Amino acid sequence: MNMRNKIKLVAIFILYLLIGLSHSEKQGFWHDEIYTLTFLKGVSVYDFEGSIWSVPDITYDVNYFKNILEEDNFFSNFSTQILHEGHPPLYFILLKFWSYAFGYSVIALRSFSLCCGLFVFLILFNLFRQRSKKRNTPWLVLALLMFNPFLFYFFTEARMYAFALLLATLSFRFWLDYQEHRKIKSSAFLYFCLSSIGLIYTHYYGLFFLSSLAFFELLNVGFRRSIFNHSIALLFFLPWSFIIRKQLDFHNIHWTDGVISFRDSLIGYFDGISHLLISPIVNPLLYERIILIVILITLLAFLFFREWKFTLILFSTILMYGLQVYVFDQLVEHHTILVPRYYIFLLIFIYWGVYKLLEKPYKFPSLIIPITYSILSLTIISQLYKLERAPKQMFREVAWFLDGQLDSKTRVLVFEPKGPLMIGVAYYLQNNFKLAPAENISYNLGSSAVYIDEMLGVAYRENMYHRKEQEKLELIPFIGVFLYK
Repeated sequence: MNMRNKIKLVAIFILYLLIGLSHSEKQGFWHDEIYTLTFLKGVSVYDFEGSIWSVPDITYDVNYFKNILEEDNFFSNFSTQILHEGHPPLYFILLKFWSYAFGYSVIALRSFSLCCGLFVFLILFNLFRQRSKKRNTPWLVLALLMFNPFLFYFFTEARMYAFALLLATLSFRFWLDYQEHRKIKSSAFLYFCLSSIGLIYTHYYGLFFLSSLAFFELLNVGFRRSIFNHSIALLFFLPWSFIIRKQLDFHNIHWTDGVISFRDSLIGYFDGISHLLISPIVNPLLYERIILIVILITLLAFLFFREWKFTLILFSTILMYGLQVYVFDQLVEHHTILVPRYYIFLLIFIYWGVYKLLEKPYKFPSLIIPITYSILSLTIISQLYKLERAPKQMFREVAWFLDGQLDSKTRVLVFEPKGPLMIGVAYYLQNNFKLAPAENISYNLGSSAVYIDEMLGVAYRENMYHRKEQEKLELIPFIGVFLYK
């Protein structure tokens, strides 16, 4: 790549970085990100034995939470924290070292994900540039990646999805190199193993991505002994299986509990793919869904005419990925197949197919697909940036309202449920309010009570306490939070 293109690439990445950082600052931490923040401080806010809730108390004050978040017990409490968290450890370890350099602010923690996202773009761009016979193809794929609203959303969130996608991208990149010779004694296979091990130590669903790569290889070249080489990463993961068992003992109730049928799972899976491409969190509008379906059908049709074998294998691999999630859900009685961010790795397969199509001598899809998708996705990214679409939970805005409207000396804040909700609001409060978990208040607080309920659609956790008292009060709705005063 010549110097002019390098400068162009750097300028594009800097622009994306600046927009991402600006968007990261627009809203405070939400529910899941509070888990990240408290994990880095060595504070467990899960309602499990060994957490800060293990010693029952009627009321706390804001300074109590601020003080425990000023301490750093990450390493001393790590063994408890990782059991309560329920995810693998690698992301939190690396983010902790990142925080030593940049701090714990919302921009500092989200910027790690943003940088991981930029590396995803860079790796895929270079991968396709090295293999492309057309000069414009890698730039078009890069544009489609950077215009993806789902990626923009989760590249500006302090959770492990961007880092997991980076490791999956590395695994894919070295897996492609390894496919050219399938020799176990090669740098490509070594790096494939290392990145694969890192992936499953970052997000458990990385296992489904790695097995999908093995499935693609099986369909593409038939059964070879080299297929067993894929199990090396799994062997390195086996010691962690004992920790998984302990994590499951804590997480006997999960927000995705409940099995759904194969039909609903299949519909939910393909609906999730639409989220991966155009609409994080909220459902796409009807016209958006129609445009996306037309784009995907066009892509598959034109690609099938030129590379029917690759198209069938790729589509089968995507189905295989979903089937694995479905079987897993049936075994553990969950419905995680309805959570698209859990299978964010599918985007690698999708953009691989897009690259293959753009490499073919088709003027129509090579122009119409990128232009149509770009217009649609840029509109959605603009809505995300302006907080008109899928805004994050408003802990910070709730705190601003409480500080500005209520007297901290006479009002008691009652939270349902305790956990990230209480910690999150306390993190942003300036006045030293008294705070109480709703389940611990068995008497009427009268006019002093302000009820703050988390509203994320988790039925077993919401609207269980003080409903009669709340009916008499003024409801002030925030995103993901109801406040009654």
